[in-house]
Amino acid sequence: MERKPFSKILKDLRKEKKVTQEQLAQALGVSPQAVSKWENSSYPEGDLLPNIADFFGVSIDYLYGRSDRDKSIEEKVFEAVYDSAVKEFEETQRADEHYKTADLIRRIRWAMQTSLWVNNKTYKAPERDIKAHPKMASVVTDDVFYSYMGLREDNDFGVQINKPKDFDILEELVRDTSKMEALFKILSQRDNILVITYLYTLRDGELAGIDAIEKVTGVKEENIRTFLTDISELIEKSSKTPFVCASVIGANNKEEKVYGVNSSCGGLFFALLMIAREFIDLPQVFNMQINAKEKSWLNREKLFKK
Repeated sequence: MERKPFSKILKDLRKEKKVTQEQLAQALGVSPQAVSKWENSSYPEGDLLPNIADFFGVSIDYLYGRSDRDKSIEEKVFEAVYDSAVKEFEETQRADEHYKTADLIRRIRWAMQTSLWVNNKTYKAPERDIKAHPKMASVVTDDVFYSYMGLREDNDFGVQINKPKDFDILEELVRDTSKMEALFKILSQRDNILVITYLYTLRDGELAGIDAIEKVTGVKEENIRTFLTDISELIEKSSKTPFVCASVIGANNKEEKVYGVNSSCGGLFFALLMIAREFIDLPQVFNMQINAKEKSWLNREKLFKK
């Protein structure tokens, strides 16, 4: 591809920024005639190039047509992860395993986590502690942002909560907990956990009848049916549900129900278990713990109005 000349790039940048030749000249400390000449195939003095690049927010290479315009940090992160995923697929020919890419994303999250500490000016790569070491995590919290990142191999997960400026997501969360209470009650029963565990041994698209579930888990048929009824009544009817149900015609020529899982919801279930385990078995060490929170988590006056 042919490079655009400096004169064309400068003129396009000026028009995009909606400034006149006179305004650009004033900002750079030169005459309007000098800017006019630059836009007609002449070049500025070399020591002016950094000022021109800074004025338009581009690199000097961009002014000379040697690179694309500076990309946003989001674009750079996207391209880095995308390139890693593509390269890993080319190496392994597997679309279901992204070990290297997952580690890259983890390091990017760690960079964000540690950069919030204003006294920390240098990036240091994270270490994934082995299970034999004391349990470790990193926490960053203020009145807007909460980030928790497990650092040991058996708690390698993260949670991030952003509090919108005009909406208190935490207060809304605790105002009506009736459905969550019902869910916790269901999960408090060991038989129900066994049924869920079995269902998550199925691949996406696989279905199993109650007889198969009972045979493997040892949970009585009555309890399995009770669980499936309770969980289906609890979850709002939508196109997406954690557990799927279909009807089939069995060997006795009668309609039977078979069950499976929605794979995209599996991560939520295991994240729930991981958070619960973390809450009752807190880390012994917090690496990079930043607490800049001044307000309480919840507003007592708003939540407990007389």
